[in-house]
Amino acid sequence: MRHILSAAAAAAFALAIASPAAAIINAPVPTNAYVNFGGLDWAWASPCDASGPNSCGAIDLSYQGTLGWRVAVAADFASGMDYTKFIFAGANVPAGGTEAGTGATFFGGNSADAACASAWFSAYTHCDYGDGAGGSVWNKPDNGSQGDCCHETWVVRDALAVGVPEPQSWTLLIAGFGLVGAAMRRRKTVAA
Repeated sequence: MRHILSAAAAAAFALAIASPAAAIINAPVPTNAYVNFGGLDWAWASPCDASGPNSCGAIDLSYQGTLGWRVAVAADFASGMDYTKFIFAGANVPAGGTEAGTGATFFGGNSADAACASAWFSAYTHCDYGDGAGGSVWNKPDNGSQGDCCHETWVVRDALAVGVPEPQSWTLLIAGFGLVGAAMRRRKTVAA
């Protein structure tokens, strides 16, 4: 009986090691998991290089790329983007904690709420706070060790604009309400 239990425990352990860390979330990144800065939306996408021979796990843009997300390039960092911009009240990862729905967290600790979107871009659910604070970010111009393993990857997209209806839309909307109101009024008088 002991041998059967030992064999079952060993099999369960082997399966756990072979299993992927987490499935990538194929849904839009929630607004509390990214920031807007310098005319771009920025997401902390992975604790690994975006690609390359030394990457610990490339990011997956197969879904998020359809929503405009792309790997940040050197020119994107000209706005002065740094890790402090990911810290804001109400961000998806609570201070020193883990996001309930995704397991998103910061290795190295975050003393305030901070945005980590790795679960939407990679098999990882964490961001490395110390790497971001130290400037170890893929394609960041002042990153002196570009190409070595394990830089953070940040992604960007053009900032989403909140749509304001055009004047023609308002005209059509008001005319539509007027026609519905006239039809309802006419229906009442016929029934009476």
